[in-house]
Amino acid sequence: MKKILRYGFVFLISGFFCFSFGKSVDEYMVEAQGYLDKNNIEQAIATMEQAVKEYPDSSVVYTYLGVFYSERAQGMSDFSVIFEVLEKTFAMWDKAIELDPNNFEALFYRGAWGVSIPKFAGRTQNGVEDLETVVVVFEKSGDPSLQEYLVQAYHYLGTGYQKLMELEKAKTYYNKVIKAAPGTDLAEQAQGNISRIADFEKWQAEHDIQARVDNPQITQLEQELAQDPDDTGLILSLGQQYLDTDRYQDAVGLLQRAIMVDSMNVDIYKLLAMALQNYAGEEYNARISLDTDFRTDLAFGLMAILDRAVAVAPDDIELRFWRGVAGVQMPFFVGKLDQSIDELNLVVQSDLPDEDKAQALYWLGLAYQKKAMTHWIKVVTEYPDLEAAQMVFDEITPRIDRLDLAAQKKPYVTIDFIIGFRDELAPQTAVWVEEKNGKFIKTIYVSGFSGYARGKQVNLPMWSHSSEYKDVDGVTAASIDLGHHVYVWDLKDFSGNKVKSGEYAVVVEVAFWPSMQYQRVSAVVEIGKKGKKVITEQGNLIPYLEINYTK
Repeated sequence: MKKILRYGFVFLISGFFCFSFGKSVDEYMVEAQGYLDKNNIEQAIATMEQAVKEYPDSSVVYTYLGVFYSERAQGMSDFSVIFEVLEKTFAMWDKAIELDPNNFEALFYRGAWGVSIPKFAGRTQNGVEDLETVVVVFEKSGDPSLQEYLVQAYHYLGTGYQKLMELEKAKTYYNKVIKAAPGTDLAEQAQGNISRIADFEKWQAEHDIQARVDNPQITQLEQELAQDPDDTGLILSLGQQYLDTDRYQDAVGLLQRAIMVDSMNVDIYKLLAMALQNYAGEEYNARISLDTDFRTDLAFGLMAILDRAVAVAPDDIELRFWRGVAGVQMPFFVGKLDQSIDELNLVVQSDLPDEDKAQALYWLGLAYQKKAMTHWIKVVTEYPDLEAAQMVFDEITPRIDRLDLAAQKKPYVTIDFIIGFRDELAPQTAVWVEEKNGKFIKTIYVSGFSGYARGKQVNLPMWSHSSEYKDVDGVTAASIDLGHHVYVWDLKDFSGNKVKSGEYAVVVEVAFWPSMQYQRVSAVVEIGKKGKKVITEQGNLIPYLEINYTK
């Protein structure tokens, strides 16, 4: 958030004067401000926390402790911690206003921050109300010294009403900014926001026209529901029709109203969850430029609905499955990953069909993958200069073999392929060349275990049968894993002799354990004529193989 006010307008606060054998309120504030000016925010906060202890009935000290907490929040990058600090921030301003309802400075700060943080924090509406109160007082006062703060209040009210999608009110306050402070940065921002609102309203009108193409069934249901607005059957039918015709916003609005009427109906919750999920899944459009919190708000809204639904019907295993999957899909700051793991484990142990259990296991795997990444992200952000951080990058960076072909004597063949799966252990892999009729030519690469175990290995049956382990010592190497790999064939056979012109098959074989996944792919390239590239794309374990002959 853009910084608001640092020094405030103390003269607005109702008369306050304290006698103390220690520091006065003003002395504490000056001292704390001095620390802040030196970028020592923690000492500034400690100073004001001491002031709160000494003057627990002072609305002023709570106001400024809130200000310094907000300064701390602005310097943070961890989303979850930021909101913990903001909770303390708002608590200070709440206390300041409780002690002095006419503390307009606290009202201003609480309102400005309330409309500036994401809407899902639940402060937007209250923030607007605080700012409306401040504007009424400032406008009535007629004090020219308040003009700067009045313009800022207009700006933040425009922001708040824009987030609430009360666009006419937003435009009213943006126009007040332009009129009161022409030529300023705030006026320029206000004009830009008015233009974005106009673009959105145009897009919305076009969208509504497309969405509301005559649909006799929807029209009939809407008319019937208007006559009997509490009919649950009609609500569900109309909601489903809205979903089927991609009118997700209409479905969400309808079903949210229905929940208020019938808060124990699980079917409404389920349909509403589907509507929210589809609504959130729409492609980005003009709404995002107007409300950047839109998707985030939907994420929190979806999880809140699923939580309420599970509270109503805790034994509905399908509902638990939905909540588990949704929680894994949510951004990290929604904070539902552990809950999702519990739900999905419940599904795996249930009597749902195997298809559902398999799905639950997939989402469990993704959930644990996310948890693992949380730890690794902490390593690279908190300990970037330690060896562990490099270990993280080494682990998650896909392998890309880079070859310097400048020194490679022509002609040659490059063998470029991707391993697209990761098991508990690195797979066994072999790359070799055969004549078109199947006669073995040369092993280009083979994994260590398979190369050294030779006759005792059974992982790569096609390679072992073809090669009979001829001259594998020089090409046996550490096992390769998930990623992109490149090898070069110098057009010699295993005896070191140049091969003749003709067609040759390059084969890649891969075997995983313990999953026992297996795939073999090949591509035929013609040697002797002009250079040629051959590409094979099939399967999941080796999804891409490219053979490039350079003459």
